Amino acid sequence: MAFEAINLFSHKIDPRGIVDVLRQSGFKLEISGPEDDWTDIVVEVKKGGLFSKRRVLTFAHDSEYYSGEGWAVQVSGMQGYFSRFAEVPRMAEIMRMIGSFRFVLAVPQEDLDIWSDDERIPLLYSVCQKIDGVIFTPYGLLDSQGRTLIEEGGLFDEEATLPFIPSMEPSSESDEEEYDDEPIPPTPLRVARRALALTAVAARATLEMDAPQLDEPDELRRRLLDWVETLEIGDEFEPDEWKVLQRSVGNLESQDHINALWRVEGLTVLAWALGRFELPPDDELVMPSELYPAMGFLDPELGRAVLEGAELRSAEELEELQTHLLMLHWRVRDYSIRPGPMDFVAFSKSSWIGEFDVSKFRLIENDLAIGGAAIDDADPEHRSIVQSLAHERHLAINWLMGYSEKYSDTDTST
Repeated sequence: MAFEAINLFSHKIDPRGIVDVLRQSGFKLEISGPEDDWTDIVVEVKKGGLFSKRRVLTFAHDSEYYSGEGWAVQVSGMQGYFSRFAEVPRMAEIMRMIGSFRFVLAVPQEDLDIWSDDERIPLLYSVCQKIDGVIFTPYGLLDSQGRTLIEEGGLFDEEATLPFIPSMEPSSESDEEEYDDEPIPPTPLRVARRALALTAVAARATLEMDAPQLDEPDELRRRLLDWVETLEIGDEFEPDEWKVLQRSVGNLESQDHINALWRVEGLTVLAWALGRFELPPDDELVMPSELYPAMGFLDPELGRAVLEGAELRSAEELEELQTHLLMLHWRVRDYSIRPGPMDFVAFSKSSWIGEFDVSKFRLIENDLAIGGAAIDDADPEHRSIVQSLAHERHLAINWLMGYSEKYSDTDTST
């Protein structure tokens, strides 16, 4: 008899952790692909004597699927599917949980009955618990111990537990009506987690560049992944960021590498906001070799200190930096559209955002200075570098001010 295939969904992207938990079972594994980005794992489940029946449990994984453009459609489709089920008491939470999904595993096992006492079921639950996920069947959603969260006909189990739901919550009931309209800045702890995640992403990209000078670059990548796991920040990574960490050294796609490298400039802003680093000048790239140690990179004890001691600078300081980075980004972007000098000082008195403090900028001939010259006379390559770093720093401060829950989706309009 063939049973319906099932899937495991989660907010947590952790293919390597799945390998670890399956190894702990003691069963024989056949793994296709690298352990950080495998495509299939076949577990041979065999108990008893020499002639006991051999059964397998297969897990299928495709990182390109959940990091691709179609993932949002998948999630939206699931919400639509379950919205047609009869209402259950935690319906709103279940919908938010589905909206948080960033990861999926397929279990294409045609002889697996989820409702039976099959010896493979506990192993399935162990994997689901490892990724803090839920089990999807065509009939409903189960928690990581097989209890019903929602099923056709409005059935549910009061003892079923929801996984962690990483979403923005209103701070109080009185905030509910304004939740969709007012930016809600991330908490200090969330900022620290995001900063550590950006540290890992940027450092992985740096490792790609430094690899030719290193004896065992992939061992360093392994240490990076261990650091992330120890700090328990895996659920902070966006799918594209997680993909960067999973690629073996030498195999990062060019654009992914470039994007990850530039994230270090946004990290600079978050590290400054946490009081752990001083911002470089507007026309100078940060030195990663100085920034990474300030974030406790590869040092679990220091990394935990970043999390446990997370405090942000004052709202006034953050607002001042936001205005400064907005106008920096505006000036270099405007120059790229309409090249030529301008009186930036006069503009600061009556700009479209009102008056801003031009004294925070380095000026030459009353215009923004880049290097040793006004922007119009600056080296074109240097101008291009400043435009990129201004974008990344502007994105970071806008995220800090609550413009977006998802870091990479933060608006940087000027």
